[in-house]
Amino acid sequence: FTTLSTPTRTIQTTIQKTIQTRRRRRPASALASDENASEQNKQQQQRMMRTDDDDDDDERTLTRSKEKRETRREDENVSTNMNRRKSIFMVNMSWGCFALAFNSNVQPTSAMFNSGLDVPIEEPLRAVAVVLAVKVALQDIANQNEEFRKTCDAPVYNCDLSQLNVKCATRVSGPMTRALPTILETYGLDAYEVEALKQSIQELETQLKANNARVAVNFKAPAEYFGLIDRQIDELLAQIPEDAMTNARDMFEKECDLSVPAEQPAELDCRIARAVSQGKRPSGGVS
Repeated sequence: FTTLSTPTRTIQTTIQKTIQTRRRRRPASALASDENASEQNKQQQQRMMRTDDDDDDDERTLTRSKEKRETRREDENVSTNMNRRKSIFMVNMSWGCFALAFNSNVQPTSAMFNSGLDVPIEEPLRAVAVVLAVKVALQDIANQNEEFRKTCDAPVYNCDLSQLNVKCATRVSGPMTRALPTILETYGLDAYEVEALKQSIQELETQLKANNARVAVNFKAPAEYFGLIDRQIDELLAQIPEDAMTNARDMFEKECDLSVPAEQPAELDCRIARAVSQGKRPSGGVS
């Protein structure tokens, strides 16, 4: 037998020609199908990319919505706190008006400091004397606040907390309102320090009113304001000339007879000193 053999190179050449022939003979429909498949793949990739973008947009939208809800919740909390403070103030005012109307122990002559609170004290030395009297009254209120802290037990607080509030309004806040403008104009005090002192007195009154309403009694906060206000008054008095301070101190300490009943007519600083010395209850309190 004779064995026929074909060279390897010839076989490879034949296979390549066959493949090329098949490619040339591939119908146009097959080529179009390939193009369609490629186009569909591109469209699918674009849809997937749009879907990812939409997901990112949705996530950003949810984040913004969450931030808006948190901001709205914070605004509501602030509004609620302000309304609560207003309610406390209104309850305290109503309770005080009721006490003034129905407490038979409060005589008209005992309302020593409630009149003329909007009328300035025009004499500079007298205005300084009033401030000195306010310091004495402030210490008296601080002592009573400390006594209440020790003796008024929660939750009943069986003591007249209105005394602190009324004393502060009639023996501290009102007299200072009358005295400070003249002192500021005459002796050229630091206007910012005067305003800070007024703000501290206002904050003290707010604390005492809240305690009187018995919503959340706190004796420590007023105690801090008593010390702060006393230091602020001392800083203002240090700006007054020494000779004026000496004359005003003599006027306050030497011209007032503390044995005379506090209800009797006298200068404002003297009436305050008498009321503190004689332990008089201010108008507006209840038994």
